[in-house]
Amino acid sequence: MNGSMGIDHITLCVKDLNAAEYLFTKVLGFDVIWSARDVGTERSSMDTIVVQRGAAKIALMQGRDKTVKSQISKFIEKYGEGVQHVAIEVDDIEAVCREWEAQGVKFSGSLKEGRDGFGPLKQRFTYPLFPESGVFLELTQRQEGTEQAKTFVRGTVEALYKDIERDQLQSVEQAIIDYDHTPGNNAEKRASSTR
Repeated sequence: MNGSMGIDHITLCVKDLNAAEYLFTKVLGFDVIWSARDVGTERSSMDTIVVQRGAAKIALMQGRDKTVKSQISKFIEKYGEGVQHVAIEVDDIEAVCREWEAQGVKFSGSLKEGRDGFGPLKQRFTYPLFPESGVFLELTQRQEGTEQAKTFVRGTVEALYKDIERDQLQSVEQAIIDYDHTPGNNAEKRASSTR
């Protein structure tokens, strides 16, 4: 794999955004670096606050149910409050996407691009890491030339939200790779042993 990688941020789904903000800012010593309200669609949306302490960034998200349940509310209902995704910062997101796709990785949507006032931001989500798991990965590229995005962009966050909502409305049950056809798959072993 070419290029460096590191954790950009971790995203937590929460039932009470005010309580989570209090925990992270008043108790744990983080600072709010970005926030947005009602990010999503006319069907459902979310409120989000991003907190940072040192290099650690955590995005907190609470669902807003409208005509349908928010994907955040559905996540909490199925998996409980906690980690929804881990964002990995990469030097060249297009190259990593091509590399991963060549290995069978499936993404839930296309590459999203925007600017946060400091520099360009590129993001893309995978499908969940494991079958019946809600946790997925986000690829993030913040650096381009001398510019570097430091926060987030409402437009890209909204576009990423819409990708997940679309899949939920269509009842897409997809994992990041096709586990039924991976080397060492237990289902394949069981099938071959019964022949």
